[in-house]
Amino acid sequence: MSKKIAFYHCHTPLHIGSGTTLDVIDLPIQREAHTDYPVMPSTAIKGVIRAEYGLKESNFTPEEFPEKLEDCKKEKTICKEFFEIFGDGDQEGDIIFTDGKILLFPVKSVKGVFAWITCPLVLKRFSRDIGLDNFGEIDIKKDEAIAIGDKITIGNGNKKYVVLEELSFKVKNNNENSDVIENIHKNLPQDLQKDIEKEKIIILSDDNFKYFVKNHTEVNARTRIDQTTGTVKTGSLWYEELVPAETVFYNAIFSRTEKEKNLNKVKNFIDKKVFQFGGDETLGRGFTKVYIKEG
Repeated sequence: MSKKIAFYHCHTPLHIGSGTTLDVIDLPIQREAHTDYPVMPSTAIKGVIRAEYGLKESNFTPEEFPEKLEDCKKEKTICKEFFEIFGDGDQEGDIIFTDGKILLFPVKSVKGVFAWITCPLVLKRFSRDIGLDNFGEIDIKKDEAIAIGDKITIGNGNKKYVVLEELSFKVKNNNENSDVIENIHKNLPQDLQKDIEKEKIIILSDDNFKYFVKNHTEVNARTRIDQTTGTVKTGSLWYEELVPAETVFYNAIFSRTEKEKNLNKVKNFIDKKVFQFGGDETLGRGFTKVYIKEG
């Protein structure tokens, strides 16, 4: 099955919500049920790309955006191409979008401002999804971290540490570990490599990675102001969770019928472009640059 790998680099905080809850956070982000990792659901990804493609590539207007082929008022070839790629309520499209899985998560660092963390489980899934097996077995203890260079490490010699938020980890260094960081970096699209410094990538244990992605997202307090009194309306305080800016997700994009032409049309439309995903567009949330790498 033909496929491309898309990478999503969040330029601003992202909120793809899971609805309201009775928890401390009123509007949490969507997470995978089995890992608790933040996720970009495929419905959110496809919906945005479909809408943008229709407006900018097929030149539909917002007022006359067709939901079905028979409703389309553009040239027949334009209409047929759009619905062949994306489908409608009665007919599935040719292009398949999988959920966006997390690859790199930014965490505040004592040195270097922040670092991107990942873990063996994330890398194992990434290796499987992109069709490569170049990370090998990564053995890392709970109090250890794999990092290279001096941009985020403190100490010297064999006693180097990274300090992330309130936790410190001893740097585990050998040639194999350096190779893993190099492999992560070289498997990013070339243009994304310019934004992601390999010296700021850290591999933590699976449990520590889960702790950070669960407990160190952004949580913003939101209020609604009474325009008459100029004060907060009663009961109008709520808390909203956000995936922090600089997070990197990835997903696979397939052609169900092996039509490379359709896949390339989507690839050429989204590669190296910024899209807005999730809610709170007018607050600047969810602006994300998409990069494509051949699968």
